[in-house]
Amino acid sequence: MTAAAGEDRDRTRGDAPPERVSNSLGQLLVVKLEESRWTGSFERLLYRHRPGGAFLQSLRSAESTAELLAKISRTLEAPPLLWLAEEGGKDGPLGAFLPPLPSLRTAAERGPSAVARLGELIGSAMKLLGFNTNCAPTLDLASPSEQNVAARTFGSDPREVARCGEAFIHGLCRRRILACGKHFPGLGSLQPGPTARLPAVGKPMAQLWHEDLLPYRDLLPQLPLVLVSHAAYKAYDFDVPHAAAHSTNILEGLLRVKLRYEGLAVADVARAEDAQEALDPGEKAARCVKAGCNLLLVEARETSVESALAALRKAIDSGRLPAARIERSLKRIRLLRKVLTAPSGKVAKTALDQLARQFEDFSRGMNLNDCEHGRQSHNGARRQSGEPQIA
Repeated sequence: MTAAAGEDRDRTRGDAPPERVSNSLGQLLVVKLEESRWTGSFERLLYRHRPGGAFLQSLRSAESTAELLAKISRTLEAPPLLWLAEEGGKDGPLGAFLPPLPSLRTAAERGPSAVARLGELIGSAMKLLGFNTNCAPTLDLASPSEQNVAARTFGSDPREVARCGEAFIHGLCRRRILACGKHFPGLGSLQPGPTARLPAVGKPMAQLWHEDLLPYRDLLPQLPLVLVSHAAYKAYDFDVPHAAAHSTNILEGLLRVKLRYEGLAVADVARAEDAQEALDPGEKAARCVKAGCNLLLVEARETSVESALAALRKAIDSGRLPAARIERSLKRIRLLRKVLTAPSGKVAKTALDQLARQFEDFSRGMNLNDCEHGRQSHNGARRQSGEPQIA
């Protein structure tokens, strides 16, 4: 079935009343808080628009985080998706009150078992606080031209990225945390360019399939959510470049039809970098959902949320966005939320202290391995070529 055929099917189905769909549009949104505080304006936003979840971008203390997540959950009644983006490294949000963890790259250098342990520790902390969804792991391939993001990737070998990605997902899963792989179909080949232009990946389709897409081909059955890239892909939209999150060819033709993905496709319409597309948040939201995204990350501001919802309602009313497409997204969201439980709002100090020790022990183990690896390399350099190495 082609992407066009999928749109035709949407238009011919009449089993989703537009009024019911319009009243549930807030469920398509996850609101992103810049500052993790409970305020009157945030409470009113939750009550008025009933979003499907909240994404905390910074944390203050374990106690305040747990309390905030519990308030969000109580306000939205049905357990919402409570997001964090944590993959380890010195800049991870959990570092606000827990010892720092190694980066994805550092763990990957030790192998999948270390990556699985990293995912498990992160999952334990998130579960203790009340989160249920991690915007991780990054499945992009490392690129020599993007050294600043190298620590946030598992490496440049697609099969190694797939192996480590699977280990990280399993670590999260053991603590009942949902994983969201990013950034589909891959940003490893993104060429740096002027900010006034839509960033683009120029790899041929066959090369993308065997390289950037390989981790997704292996891991999509294990990923309940995928975050879609903000870049354009010439292999799929050559004549008129579209950001992947706006591309029917990528979301329907590649993700749904060719790769048969059944989970949630997520678009971040709050990205500041997307200003280069000269689109307001509402238009971006409408384009993403029309192309096939199921869940939208938006700023936790009344203007941003209202703009997105108004654009979606207008697109439904005009026939540009079939109500049946919204209904399918709502169904996917409802199925995912069935596995969620409400956070308690409390953090036991003994549990937090024990977790902090586990973080320190894991990081110390990584450092000891680094030292041992350095000694072996130094000794090896002093050996003559014919001298046997000691295992």
